[in-house]
Amino acid sequence: AGPAVPASAAARLSMSFTGRAWVEVRDRNGKIIHSQNNVAGADQVVEGEAPLSLVIGSAPNVKLIYKGQQVDISAFAKADVARLTLE
Repeated sequence: AGPAVPASAAARLSMSFTGRAWVEVRDRNGKIIHSQNNVAGADQVVEGEAPLSLVIGSAPNVKLIYKGQQVDISAFAKADVARLTLE
């Protein structure tokens, strides 16, 4: 069966882009696990230990799926930049 997976196992975040957007994702230790410009039509999947901290530029161009659920980032966006933490 393999080793037991700890409760702090990697959390999966999927991102799809309808337009150019910059995204930075940090894991629970503050380590950057994704930081780049993404183009329209791109899909990215990152995994890291939660909570994940995100900064998203051009937030309306980004769709997030976290642990299988879509995340409404509009509530976190100010002037097209969204800052949020996913538990």
